[in-house]
Amino acid sequence: MTYKNILYKGCAAVCLIGTMASMVSCNDEMVSPEMNEKVLISDINLDVTPVLPLLVGSDTILNYSVLPENASDKGVIWKSGSPEIASVDEEGRIKAVHAGTAIISVMPAVGFAVTSTVEIKVVDEIIFIEDINLDMTENELEVYETASLQLRWQTIPSDPTYPTLKWESLTPEIATVTEDGVVKGVKAGTARVKATATDGKHFTKEFTITVKPIIFIETLSFVKESDKLALGEVYVPQLNVKPGNATLSALKWESSKPEVVEVDENGHFIAKKYGTAVVTATADYGDGNPISASMNVIVAEGKMNDSFEFMNSWENFNGQCLEFNWLEDQGILSLFPGADKNYKAIRIKRTGGFEFNVANYPILAFKVRFPKDVFEVSTKMEWYLDMWGGLSSGGKYGADTNKGNRAMEVLDCGDYKVFYADFTKKKVNTEMMPTKLQKVDNVVFEIWKIWYEADETGTIDVDWIKTFESEEALKSLINEEKK
Repeated sequence: MTYKNILYKGCAAVCLIGTMASMVSCNDEMVSPEMNEKVLISDINLDVTPVLPLLVGSDTILNYSVLPENASDKGVIWKSGSPEIASVDEEGRIKAVHAGTAIISVMPAVGFAVTSTVEIKVVDEIIFIEDINLDMTENELEVYETASLQLRWQTIPSDPTYPTLKWESLTPEIATVTEDGVVKGVKAGTARVKATATDGKHFTKEFTITVKPIIFIETLSFVKESDKLALGEVYVPQLNVKPGNATLSALKWESSKPEVVEVDENGHFIAKKYGTAVVTATADYGDGNPISASMNVIVAEGKMNDSFEFMNSWENFNGQCLEFNWLEDQGILSLFPGADKNYKAIRIKRTGGFEFNVANYPILAFKVRFPKDVFEVSTKMEWYLDMWGGLSSGGKYGADTNKGNRAMEVLDCGDYKVFYADFTKKKVNTEMMPTKLQKVDNVVFEIWKIWYEADETGTIDVDWIKTFESEEALKSLINEEKK
């Protein structure tokens, strides 16, 4: 088994920091301005891995903290779902009783707003780590100054009780290493890092990583001088850099308005608020001649760009999909239809709704791939766009014709079909969409009678869901993606 890391924290006594808020009593005729409202616990953080192995007969106390720090009552209540396997007392001391699995939960003594849990795996014996090997070639064990490298490793045996390793840099002036095994180059040279098992035997092994000098950037520019983002979108800009193998991790990023567009150390833009910001990338090598490039970024009202590469904003509506999976590595939603009477269907809903601005983006489109021939053979297939909440007349798009069935047009895009609605041409229920910023609480795309005639199996994949400024812009993208 190949591991990245699972953080394990050792046993320690619980320490609660803070003071209890004092309460001032008053009668109906006198109200003290100093009297504070009771502040309830909003979160309980357990300083432990999601699964904690324990040997039969052993016990431990977990470190934890509560938020906010000024909670009026920081008391908590502990509970075991299987006390015959692992018990827990009022102080949070967990005792391993019998081999098996138990869920330990902790909740506020006052409020019960949140519950945190940890899975306790009680074992009869501990399987110790006897060796550690990096699952990487010699060429992969190289990193540039300022760049990061995620180590991959295997343990022998492959299924130890405590698979977590403690990482330490023996040459921090050359490279640092995080608790998750991420090495960051500091300066050119040979770095040494040490991995130590967190079980009782603490097997230790050292590894070397070559830190290569920075390759300086000579020229720098953005491929796009300006672009528009959707609210909440994560965007990775394209850069023109010479030489082509220059060390990009040396770039420093800055946004003129981080409240509109935030940018992280890796150059990922996050659209936070409608507006405009200028993002600048700078390479400064201390020679007095920094190299920089800037890009104008607009977070536009009504723009949707759900491409499923970094995040997913859609959910399985009413459990209609038998299977609903966001495959982040492929950048798709993978859906398996659920049965409904004598046919199958999918229904997906945008989490939290969407703020449309039809004046800017009147087209809403869904790019969908069916198993081979299913769309063509399922002649009775129905599809709808249903929108309600926030609209004076919510309901089906194109409801005045065939109750909205097949109101969305369909275009071919290679192996995909693109379903789209044009809000300048058809109504939502009985009214046209307003031509200003309009929040719609529920946006649901649904397809019914799938495989009504077709005898097929397989998933239906959604590649993207976007709004467009015009039909021409939609068709232009389809033509590009067909190539």
